[in-house]
Amino acid sequence: MAGGLKAAIVGSGPAGMYTAGALNSKCPGCQIDILDKLATPYGLVRAGVAPDHQTTKNVSRAYDKIMENDNVRFVGNLGLGDDISIAMLRELYDVVVLAVGTPKDRTLGIPGEDLEGVFGAQTFVYWYNGHPEFRDAVPHLDITNAIVIGNGNVALDVARVMLRTPKEMAQSDLAEHAGEHIFSSPVRTIRIVGRRGPEHAQFSSKELSELKQMDGAIPYCDASVIPEHFSTGDKKTDKVVNTNLDLLREYSKNVPAANDRKLSLDFFLSPVAILGDDKIEAVRLEKNVIKDGKSVGTGEYVEYPCDLLVTCIGYEMTMLDGLTIEHGKIKNTEGRVDDGLYVVGWAKRGPSGTIGTNRLDSQAVVDRILEDRCDDTGSSKPGPKGLDDYVRENKIQTVSFEDWQKIDMAEKESAAGPSPRRKFVRKRDMLSLIRESNA
Repeated sequence: MAGGLKAAIVGSGPAGMYTAGALNSKCPGCQIDILDKLATPYGLVRAGVAPDHQTTKNVSRAYDKIMENDNVRFVGNLGLGDDISIAMLRELYDVVVLAVGTPKDRTLGIPGEDLEGVFGAQTFVYWYNGHPEFRDAVPHLDITNAIVIGNGNVALDVARVMLRTPKEMAQSDLAEHAGEHIFSSPVRTIRIVGRRGPEHAQFSSKELSELKQMDGAIPYCDASVIPEHFSTGDKKTDKVVNTNLDLLREYSKNVPAANDRKLSLDFFLSPVAILGDDKIEAVRLEKNVIKDGKSVGTGEYVEYPCDLLVTCIGYEMTMLDGLTIEHGKIKNTEGRVDDGLYVVGWAKRGPSGTIGTNRLDSQAVVDRILEDRCDDTGSSKPGPKGLDDYVRENKIQTVSFEDWQKIDMAEKESAAGPSPRRKFVRKRDMLSLIRESNA
């Protein structure tokens, strides 16, 4: 393909970064601007990955390499919708790729979901990871009993982070304000609740095994719900599930003492009502059985006291600049939304997979882009220069990759002890640092 293609990628998380890397390598001479509403790049690597999973966050080093190419720019603090429209981006660039994720928590759809003390996973995770838009989302953790709805790794993350001790989190990048609440919380019991059985849970064995390494809490599971063996004929699936079942059997032998904090892994329960006046006081759950592969209510109920409920049941797309939303994602055909407009990552396929899943997915969409535009002989669109003119005319303070490196260095230099960084959690503080350093 001829050089000169000008592309804007909206979103600098894994999907956006892998798209930039693939486009840069497969289309020599292209110009790529990576836009993000935040002043910091890399999306969920910074704001979604658990703060005590620093090894996972090391993937950002590969993204740094992509950013070091002269034809690739980071343009932070430029929000889609708030600062610039898709229509304007399509006027400026030959190709616009939306890598915006799925920014809305799915709801339970039950009475009481609007009570104080009920949070979606994204809100809670962004809060303890220091996302600027969620700095004040959780006002306190003066609670005794918490329930986490969901049987995936995010549910494990939420419960584990809430139960870790200061010593255990010393090498993490847990946001300072969140640590103050978490470490002083009087929480005694957290239940992770799933509507199906242990064999259907989506926990990774690595994350499930981390629970036995916690200093400040005892994991427990009722042995009666754990099947003796699980087999589908798929060796890879069977290995993961049976490893998980072995871990749950190990946890079932735990006998928490009266003064121990307890993490209970509960199954075959579906929340049907959140109880309380102004704030949550309890959750009513229906007992389930599995019939024909589906979870079916029995009409028998239990109620558990609860001061905090976090729902980890997935995410979905919200309305975006007039685009069609279908089944919780942007309507597309193999990543193509319209002429010159594409989508990657969760916004394309839904909230599924790991960080690495986005790599192959993004490469496939880049191949589609190059097929669609294989006859291009150059571009008359303004691209990066046009964006710079637009930003200047609208008096928007954008953040370059060099600016981000200054934020990054300041966070690392202000870290306490073995922690890798002390995060800025206010955008205004980041922008002030940049203005002062550039003065």
